[in-house]
Amino acid sequence: MSDLFSISSTALQAFEAAISVTSNNIANANTPGYAEESVALTALAPDTLGQSGIGSGVTVSSISRAYSQSAETQLNTSQSTLGQLSSLQTYTSQIDNIVGTTAGGVTTALQNYYNAWSTVANDPTSTPSRQALLSSAQALAQAFQSTSGQLQGLNSQINAGISTDVQQINADATSIAALNQQISVATADANGQPPNSLLDQRDALISNLSQLAGISTTTDSSGAVNVFIGNGQPLVLQGVVTQLTTIPNQFNASQLEVSTKTDGNNAISASITSGDLGGLFAARTQAVNPTLNQLGQLAVGLAQSANAQQNSGLNLSGQFGANLFSLSGPSATASSNNSDTTTATASITNVGALTSNDYLLSKTSAGLSLTNATTGATVNFTGTGTAANPIVADGISIVLSQTPATGDQFLIQPTANAAGSFGVALTDPSQFAAAGALQTAAGINNAGSATIGAATLQNAADPNVLTPTTISFTSPTSYKVGATTYAYTSGANIVLNGWQVAISGTPAAGDTFTVQPGASGNNLNALASASQQTQGVLSNGTISINGGASDLVTSVGSQSQQVNTSQTAQTALNTQAQQTVQSISGVDLNQEAANLVQWQQAYQASAQAFAIGNTTFTTFMDSINGTYT
Repeated sequence: MSDLFSISSTALQAFEAAISVTSNNIANANTPGYAEESVALTALAPDTLGQSGIGSGVTVSSISRAYSQSAETQLNTSQSTLGQLSSLQTYTSQIDNIVGTTAGGVTTALQNYYNAWSTVANDPTSTPSRQALLSSAQALAQAFQSTSGQLQGLNSQINAGISTDVQQINADATSIAALNQQISVATADANGQPPNSLLDQRDALISNLSQLAGISTTTDSSGAVNVFIGNGQPLVLQGVVTQLTTIPNQFNASQLEVSTKTDGNNAISASITSGDLGGLFAARTQAVNPTLNQLGQLAVGLAQSANAQQNSGLNLSGQFGANLFSLSGPSATASSNNSDTTTATASITNVGALTSNDYLLSKTSAGLSLTNATTGATVNFTGTGTAANPIVADGISIVLSQTPATGDQFLIQPTANAAGSFGVALTDPSQFAAAGALQTAAGINNAGSATIGAATLQNAADPNVLTPTTISFTSPTSYKVGATTYAYTSGANIVLNGWQVAISGTPAAGDTFTVQPGASGNNLNALASASQQTQGVLSNGTISINGGASDLVTSVGSQSQQVNTSQTAQTALNTQAQQTVQSISGVDLNQEAANLVQWQQAYQASAQAFAIGNTTFTTFMDSINGTYT
């Protein structure tokens, strides 16, 4: 009868454990990262009784958790993609708000600026109109500077996010390494039985890591998980952590990159393309910096076209106009990893050929190469980089101070800093060159049918360019300027004193035509300046300043919309992945309630068997002792 006690005792212990596990499941039904546990019961080896065997009870062989490695991997991958898109979406939305704003934005300021030129054209000598033009030019410069400053502020936010993510990745990696050691010890101590609570904690940390950066994992025979980041950079190997750190970008110390503390000079940022950290890098390289470049391209095109028009007109003092706008030139930065002191200098040679790209100039064993810094595509160029034979490509010229060493690199940024440095160079409203530099007229007593067109300025530096010049015809086929006689061809350009003009038709002997400085009330240059908003300036003359501004707003808005759409779609996929994991590892309270009733009944039945065994054993002992009645 002692076997009955033993069997009932093992049953009570087993079912008590089952009730505890079920109760723990219920208690942790809403605990993040908790995986449902279940009890596995195994019959004990039977005792031999004659030719037969009688069971000796039950034992808890294991307490396992509901877990699917493939489902967890799918969820972590989904979270990494969602983390990248969510981070990128945060910044593309902000950029859309910054660039797409109407009140106080660049687009509105541009329109006000060109409208002010139209007002000056209506009354070229009006001081109030000229003062309003100066104010609108200053407002335009402020709009460029403000927009650039806000975009640069996003880069500062990105730096802060990178630092925060790196700190959290290091903390999670350290915790995973510590749990690896605890899990290995606990598994060994429990004869291979897994420590479920520790495994849940480690899985939760791995899940957190997947939201910060794309990772991959392997599990070794000891139960330790090895974690890799990026393109396979070890982050956790059993109990050893490779700590990440932030380092300055080799070309721009104000922008942070990620490296390992064991190899601090080599950035691994380019290999981190998912998770929040990957989204931060993408926001910088795919959204913020390209927008700064495109805004800068617009600023360069505006400044150069406006200055050229100013230089070809006359101000109220009858002098050629000085530059209206000022801005910094292209940036050419040597890598901090270069082995020598070679420097590079870049300048803009053709604003129409200018792009919004950055370029990487490299010295290899085969010579110099120029690539698109974003895509890595090869860019064709001419020249060798000397002052006499500079490298020329896409509207820029690059001169190297000496022959660089093999492996040296230089980042060329033609437009990145232009918008932030955009300013107004004029301070006096009278300095606006509203008048055309030259005007033409036919003599009032001309007898022929010839007419003269507008004079075009060719060389403002010619000392005689503003000297009144008379063209006197000595016959229908010849004319004199001063003492020099020239042959006349109808419609052919007459090039003199830094200008050119065409006379067409049949003149009579004695007919005269004059080319002289424009009068102060002349509005030709003001009209030309106002019309620049629709004239082709960018992209080889195919896009106007207004068109460039519109393209900037459109491209930023389109990118924001595309990222929003992708983020929404990925959110749905991530929700599905979460539901899959939940269906496998989550606690089903209805099932647990049923289990609890089952185990409770089993426990009560075992207790009843124990009580019967106790009564039977007592009766047996009483009969032996002669006390049973």
